[in-house]
Amino acid sequence: MPDIATIALCSTACAGLLCIAMILSWFKDGRPRHSFWLFAPFALALPAGVLLSYPDRFGTQIALAFGWFLLTLVYAATWQTARFAAGRKPRFALAFLACFVPLVISLTLGSAELHAQWRMLPRALLMAVFCLLAAREFRRLADRHLPSAQALAWVFLGFGIFHALRSPLAFVLPAPFGARDVQVWAIAAFNFQIVLNGLLLGVFMTTLGRERISMHHFHLAMVDPLTGVGNRRAFDRRLAQILGDTAANHAGADKDRPLAVAVLDIDNFKAVNDRFGHSFGDIVIAGAANIACDAIGHRNVFRLGGEEFAVVIEGHRPPIAEAMVEGMRLGFSMLSHVANEVSHRATLSAGVAIAGPHSDAGDLLSEADRALYLAKALGRNRTVVADEATMSRLMDEALHDMVPDQKERGRANDREEGDGPAKDGNLVPLTGRKRA
Repeated sequence: MPDIATIALCSTACAGLLCIAMILSWFKDGRPRHSFWLFAPFALALPAGVLLSYPDRFGTQIALAFGWFLLTLVYAATWQTARFAAGRKPRFALAFLACFVPLVISLTLGSAELHAQWRMLPRALLMAVFCLLAAREFRRLADRHLPSAQALAWVFLGFGIFHALRSPLAFVLPAPFGARDVQVWAIAAFNFQIVLNGLLLGVFMTTLGRERISMHHFHLAMVDPLTGVGNRRAFDRRLAQILGDTAANHAGADKDRPLAVAVLDIDNFKAVNDRFGHSFGDIVIAGAANIACDAIGHRNVFRLGGEEFAVVIEGHRPPIAEAMVEGMRLGFSMLSHVANEVSHRATLSAGVAIAGPHSDAGDLLSEADRALYLAKALGRNRTVVADEATMSRLMDEALHDMVPDQKERGRANDREEGDGPAKDGNLVPLTGRKRA
């Protein structure tokens, strides 16, 4: 059976190998400045393992006290690694101070055999606290759709609960779990959980780095850099996903969720650019995106290109969807865009298409575009729904408004040619049918 020193030394060697692997991995990723917090727990484990493996060579009591101090610092550094991974400022001074308290206890009160239990209880509590704090930080990262962060959160939650449960048993458990006499099985089990914790940390932190790089590339491919909303590729992907889910629900005899797609276009945007410059035009575009995001949510707004946006409205009946788009139009028309003491208001036109039982993505976008063009033809700054009855009525209204102008032009031409006033019958081809 291996002795206590051999078991502890093997754990120390594992920590050294993991430390080297972490350094090489992060340098390979081109992020050397990030290496410190990743390999800090493993680097601190090396001197801790040496002191705890051969305490008699460094003065038994002092070596054990500082060895345990460094081991608690390993858990403190793990918490800092989790904070750094979550984009939060490390608090190593606070963690160091917390670890320093058990060291003082160990060198004073805990040095007497009568108070040996006070050496282990604060250490176990600190390990539990640091593990649970690391789990909380990784849980925050897991909300960003990083699977490795979710795994790390569960890993450290498990180890935190383990150390919390052994804390009240520190008076009866053998060292290093408690204050009783050292036993080989306890040394082996304690070192095994430390190596397992470090191995899981190293593996999942390396995977987490790869996931973040992949997510960054995905973000570049799917997100419009000016407005922060999805681009045309993201819109196609989202719409295909919704329509696929709708088809699956229909096949399962579930009631289809209502779906509408709106296309928004800023009116006279070229004039805005020509008058105020492209930088101001970018502010206007960003303003339109913000209005739409406030109304329907960030994940449902997409910039198709230039000053044109698409909005996906899921789960709302057609009248409500139309009202939501109309609210976006009104909100944008009341928004003042300000830059360098220049203030300007703009308007937008919108076309809304309602999904039918057999609609596909191309049909919806085409119908919304057709409604948008009609909104532009009707004088801009309005919302048009792409149903046949509404569009036919609006087209008749638009053509009716055009009739007097064409009558006057026809009469003027006839007077110039001496043929007398124009007849209303000449206007029939514009509408395709006779008017009353």
